[in-house]
Amino acid sequence: MSLAEPADFRGFDSRPRRELITNPARVHRMLQNLWDRRVLLSAKLEGDENGYTTALLDVNPLTGTIVLDELAPDRGHERVGLGTRLRLTGVLGGVPTRFVGEVFDVGVENDIAFYRVAMPQQLEYLQRRAFFRAYVPRSLELRVHLVMEERFEVTGRLLDISLGGFGMQLAQDCPLAPLDVVTVRALDLPDGQTISCTAEIRYMQQEYGQKLIRAGQRFFGLDKSVERTLMKAIYSLEREQIRKRPLTD
Repeated sequence: MSLAEPADFRGFDSRPRRELITNPARVHRMLQNLWDRRVLLSAKLEGDENGYTTALLDVNPLTGTIVLDELAPDRGHERVGLGTRLRLTGVLGGVPTRFVGEVFDVGVENDIAFYRVAMPQQLEYLQRRAFFRAYVPRSLELRVHLVMEERFEVTGRLLDISLGGFGMQLAQDCPLAPLDVVTVRALDLPDGQTISCTAEIRYMQQEYGQKLIRAGQRFFGLDKSVERTLMKAIYSLEREQIRKRPLTD
C-alpha cells in the first residue's frame, strides 16, 4: 500500500492550494482517474489562446504514453503536429488537474485522429480548503463502510467530518491507496442517520504506535439533501465539543 503525507483540511481557509505531483505512480493514478471517469479535457496550444476540448483514450505506464482524442473544434486539430505542446486541464469532483503534453505521433482510426503524448512528469493539482472539520469523540464509535469497484469492502471508524470530506481509521492491511475513488456505502452520523456518496482518498498515514492507518477522504458531488444532513451532524458535534471545553476566567 502506498502512503502519502496528509493534507491539512482544517479551518476556513478558502485560498487555492496548489500541489505539484511528481511521483510517477501518483501521476499515473490521477490520469487513470480522469480516463476512468471519461472526463473532458480543455486544451490550449502554445501561441494560441483559443480553447479546445479533447479526452484521454488510453493511459499506459508501461510505454510511458497517453493517447488523446482529436481536438475539437476542427481548427484545433489542424494546428496539431509532431512536437506540438498542449496545455491540458481536467476537472474531477470540482478540482482541476493540469499538465503539459508534447505530441510525438498523430494517427487516424475510423476517420478520427488521435495523438500519442509522452506521460507527463508532473501534474498540478488545485485544491480549496474551505470547510470547518468537526472531530468525533471515541465514545460515539461511528463507522464508515467503503466499497472499491465491487472488488472489496472495508470498514473503519469515523474520526472527523466536514462538508468537504472526512477522516477515518482503517486496519493496516487495508488494500486502498491514495487517489482511489470509493463508494461510501454507509457513513454513520451522530443522530443515528447514515449517508451514502462517493469519495476520493487524499492521504493515508500510519498511526503512531498503532497497527492502524489514518485516511483522509474528499467527497465527490454531494447532493443538497446530503449536504443538509451533514451540516446538521457537524453542528451537533461542534456544540458537543464546545460544551465539553473547560471554563476559563
